[in-house]
Amino acid sequence: MISLDTWHAMIAFPIDEPDRSSSAPHRYEEWGYAERAWYLEGRQGIGGIVRALFWPSEGVVEVGHYHQVWANRTPQPPAELFTFFVSDEAYHRLKRHLRGTISEETPLASIDQSVFYPATQSYHLFHTCHQYAALALREAGLPLSPFWAFTRTSLAWQLKRAAQSPENHPVTVPPA
Repeated sequence: MISLDTWHAMIAFPIDEPDRSSSAPHRYEEWGYAERAWYLEGRQGIGGIVRALFWPSEGVVEVGHYHQVWANRTPQPPAELFTFFVSDEAYHRLKRHLRGTISEETPLASIDQSVFYPATQSYHLFHTCHQYAALALREAGLPLSPFWAFTRTSLAWQLKRAAQSPENHPVTVPPA
């Protein structure tokens, strides 16, 4: 089972084994992608938008472990949550692809229950969090196009279409 919320394009899946080092075991591992300067350095605003979209800049991969998926724990709606049931082979392809998006194993930062790693690809208009998620889910066999995943709306449109595909046997969960 894999889930994706359309707000931050966080890919989540249940963790097979609970984290025994924590007082409360985590239930989900989440993967996301962002622009480093915007997300980790707080360089936002209009200048940050222009930089992030029009100049290839450093990307970061976020790997988090949480009790709930992001869409269910955020106070900032609207987050549409899509859940798809995929084969073990598709799940392993997705995990292999996601691990391949990290350029080095040394984390850049740790915030809450998330660790941020340098990404193999730069962040720009044609490679944002939505395209990152679409490409990863395509590796899992979902019929998604990163080219058409410019916004959360266009990604959600593709996810809704994929949810109607009988070979994926998905379940779509409405926003929390």
